[in-house]
Parts: sequence; structure tokens; C-alpha cells
Amino acid sequence: MKSHALGWVARLAGTLSAAAIAVWCLAGVAAAAPATPALPAAGDGFSVSLATSSPDPLAGGSVTLTATTNANVGPTPYYITIYSETTGAEVAICGSGTTCSATVTQSSPGTQDFEAFVGDDVAGTGQPGFVVVSSNEVAVSWWRFVIINPWAALRQ
Repeated sequence: MKSHALGWVARLAGTLSAAAIAVWCLAGVAAAAPATPALPAAGDGFSVSLATSSPDPLAGGSVTLTATTNANVGPTPYYITIYSETTGAEVAICGSGTTCSATVTQSSPGTQDFEAFVGDDVAGTGQPGFVVVSSNEVAVSWWRFVIINPWAALRQ
């Protein structure tokens, strides 16, 4: 989870003693908790989509995956995570903004399926601890260009 500093309360505590703060609070000037950032409404209201720069690059080539949300995750306890369903690896984790991108390369032919999530994040475990919303799955198929000479078989 993201930590949110208590700003002025911490500065106040650094300059006043605990007794002075207690007297100040008893005098009717209570230290208020920091305002909770507003989350999008109804089921947290987030949506997320995932896109790739190319669904079929050559083996060894790179693709850029971009997850886009409808609201900034920055003032919330949530993260945008791009995840490989195939390998189980987190390829990007972003704690603020409405977009999160990652560049992925695969040296041999094959397909990987990717998905993005908005949720909390437990570093190194792959998927978020809980998912608020997930994106569409995007398949990327790396391939190798091979030229076959049809006349080679006839020469033998």
C-alpha cells in the first residue's frame, strides 16, 4: 500500500510537546485526519484496457504494452499492473497516472498473453493481492521468418 504522510501533523508534533498537543486538542482545536482521496464511484468505478504496439513481431523484436485507465490511480491505494499470463511475471507496476507502459522482448518464436489490472500490489508475486478491475487479454505472437527452397529437395 502507498504511504501517505500526515504533513502538518508531523510538523506540529515536531515543534510541540505531547502535552501541548493534548491541551490544544482539548481546547477544541482537534487535529483532523488527512482527507481521504475521492475514489471513482460505484465499484470503485475504474476501467482499464490494454493495447500492444504490434501483435506479431519478429522473434527478438520488442513490443510496447500500454494499459490505460479512466481515472488516476495516484490519489488511491491502487496500482496499474501489466502481467504476463503466460510466464506469471509482472512486466510493469505504476502507482500514479492513467497509463502504464512496458516494453517486452522475446528471443524465440512463441506467444504470450498479457493482461492489466487495477488493484493493490504485492511486489514480486505476479498478480495484485486483490483486483478492482482487469483488462482485456492481449496475445503477442513472436515469429521467425524462414525461407524454404522448394528446389533443394529435388537436388538430392
